[in-house]
Amino acid sequence: MLKAMERGGRLRSESRTDALGRWAIGRVHLGVLQPAAQLAQDSSVHVLFHGDLDNEAELRTTLAEFRVPPVSGAAATIGALYRIKGSRAAADLKGSFCAAIVDNQAGQIVLVTDRLGSYPLYWFYLADRFVFASELRAALRAHPSPSLNPQAVADLLKFAFPMGDKTLASGVDLVPAASIVTYTVSTGAVTMKKYASLADLFQPTGIGEADYFESIKAAFSQSMSRATAGDHRYGLSLSGGLDTRVMLSALDRLQCPLSTFTLGGRGCADEVIADELSRMAHTKHRFVALDHQYLDDLYSTVDRMVALTDGMYVSHGFTEMLALQGFEQSDCSVLLRGHAGELAKASTAWPLHTDARINAMTSKSQFIPYMLARLTHVSRGNAARDVFTDQWVRALDGADPQASLEAAIGDVDLPPADLCSYIYLKEYHRRVTVPSLEIFRNVTEVRMPFADIDFVRSVLQGPARWRDGVRIHQALIAANGKKYLRVRNPNTGAPAGAGPLQEAIFDKLNSALRRLNVYGYRHYHSFDGWMRDTLLELVDKVLLDRATLARGVFRETALHDLVARAREHGARKGATHHDDLLQALVTIELWQRQAA
Repeated sequence: MLKAMERGGRLRSESRTDALGRWAIGRVHLGVLQPAAQLAQDSSVHVLFHGDLDNEAELRTTLAEFRVPPVSGAAATIGALYRIKGSRAAADLKGSFCAAIVDNQAGQIVLVTDRLGSYPLYWFYLADRFVFASELRAALRAHPSPSLNPQAVADLLKFAFPMGDKTLASGVDLVPAASIVTYTVSTGAVTMKKYASLADLFQPTGIGEADYFESIKAAFSQSMSRATAGDHRYGLSLSGGLDTRVMLSALDRLQCPLSTFTLGGRGCADEVIADELSRMAHTKHRFVALDHQYLDDLYSTVDRMVALTDGMYVSHGFTEMLALQGFEQSDCSVLLRGHAGELAKASTAWPLHTDARINAMTSKSQFIPYMLARLTHVSRGNAARDVFTDQWVRALDGADPQASLEAAIGDVDLPPADLCSYIYLKEYHRRVTVPSLEIFRNVTEVRMPFADIDFVRSVLQGPARWRDGVRIHQALIAANGKKYLRVRNPNTGAPAGAGPLQEAIFDKLNSALRRLNVYGYRHYHSFDGWMRDTLLELVDKVLLDRATLARGVFRETALHDLVARAREHGARKGATHHDDLLQALVTIELWQRQAA
């Protein structure tokens, strides 16, 4: 399993095997966030920890109250707390992490995830084994007969990601966020318990609007302090958008040395805006050009992306892999990302964004069919079903994406506008954001200030309408450096501090200049032309390969028809017909090859 995760480069590993051969635990890591060994042990308890433990100092104070001798490191701290409280200690932990505890005395293995599931943790158990890993491909090295999961495939083709805890491997699941999984060796029993609920974050506090914004400013200041804790070299992907601008203004105020990167086609709006922002903040800046040569070997690029994301991530232009190349050549050890910033401007949280219809709804019965009808960017109509063989069509008939969406919101009693943010946080963040971060975590650690649980709680404590626009971001930028509000937003063309009327006026001009491909206003990438041609060449190479067709999953004639339609529509300016669907099908096939 370790061998499957070790990819060379900056990675190192540590492990421990029981003297009697009953268990083994270990991790592959970069030696950045927890450089010391994280396999703390005493005679009965062994703790494997990975990630950030934000409240380590606070937990040590708690241990002192119990007269526990001083300990050093996150793993040792958790081990000491576990000996006092057992698995209930999980509720006291705060940060972005996953952990495994081997309790020899109780004969148990305990897995713990943080409140947002910031690190993937896959698991399965059979009569003779209990297996867990932070990469699906590693877990499958201990699985006797991995097979493709129809329910996960159905979700992937509808939502662009599997819902819930499903993976592409039947019988292998993700440990849910804010959960404890306990395996008892003597009985083979597995129990799962939630120690926190994301729905509880949405409880209104009755706070006034002015106090609400002040609370958010204070929470973000705290989250930035946590994000810049430690002696690290920090990097920021500088797109020109508001999420990165909030972080840039805060980093400037903190006078934190910073390397910034911008990726895109030459002359795109992001290049011009990021250059201006980087000069204002005096960062070490580099532009990574997205040109034709980048996708010369698309097969190797996509194959690596599938390996790093466990086959459950649909890209939008494969730019993440180009960014990875940039980070591999950088000197930063911790990359700051703006993910979850969409929760503070819910109307932009695509594909689960709020809109006028969502805001007018009053019930789940209105919300579910509308959301299902809106989520068509991967597969329109019956295009996805048509490419599968009869056997797989029957398998997919038993897999219902609507049931997945209904299960995601379960008995949660929230208005539709809050449901958008709830699903975004519970599903999209964990099943799309986190896999995308696994790409970068191969060469650099990642921290997300907007995903700090205390910041999220402060954002969600008020009415949904207070976080629908960009006022929160504008307030955070103003609190750290008002000068950054004067630079234009690439999405609207208006200054970042503009009001709704000014934004509406500038947006029309910005859209026209983008369509005309004017230098400084171009989109950061375009899927027209060479990118689509390269993708379709990859489709021919992978999906129409004899070995692929021999699996009996895809129907050859339907694949030919789908590719022909994609080529026909692709010839029309701006068309993206079936691009995401074809990429998803390629991903499924490449994952099967890797899992074999």
